[in-house]
Amino acid sequence: MIVSFSGIDSAGKTTQIDLLYRHCLDHRVRIKKVWSKARGTPGVLFLKELVRKDKGMDTEGKAEYRAEVFGNPKKKKLLFIASMLDLLWYWGIFYRLLNLFYRIVLCDRYIWDSLVEMKSDFEGIDLESSFLWKMVMAITPKPKHSFLFVIPPEVSIARDIAKHDPTVDDIELKKKKIDQYFELRDAGKWNHVIDGQRPIDEIHEEIKAVLGV
Repeated sequence: MIVSFSGIDSAGKTTQIDLLYRHCLDHRVRIKKVWSKARGTPGVLFLKELVRKDKGMDTEGKAEYRAEVFGNPKKKKLLFIASMLDLLWYWGIFYRLLNLFYRIVLCDRYIWDSLVEMKSDFEGIDLESSFLWKMVMAITPKPKHSFLFVIPPEVSIARDIAKHDPTVDDIELKKKKIDQYFELRDAGKWNHVIDGQRPIDEIHEEIKAVLGV
């Protein structure tokens, strides 16, 4: 079965994924852990390595280069098309193959996380009405269990800083992304919503009970 963990940065996803993964290995449950998002699939990452010009730049230089790419309509559209095409095979084919061989395919971020990120990155493109996004949605396998982790934006930023994350979103962008997660939550896109500020062990036990492991 496919299980997805979603939410804003530092909401607690990785901690729970690692706990569940170790628990399943200890109990001989066949599990595969995968991470993905639009612009972060293997094909797109390979293309980026071929053409990117920010190698060796510091954090500020990379941010400026990224802004230049997304400020160019042609480059932005090409990146969007490449991202969608790569998601078609990665989610639509590769994830389905994994699901044949493992009892649990554990997805660190998935469909709706990518939608939230793309709405920020690809402003000006009507994502949900685009043919390519509709194709991705049509062939991507839906999770049997999907968990959304929610925390306030201030907590997310504080945790990002504590982890020394080099790319911390500002408070307004955090709020915007969280609002988008809440809109998707209200539309029923996840079947489990978890307060990421609850005790770690308590959340872990709840997830194990839901999955029956």
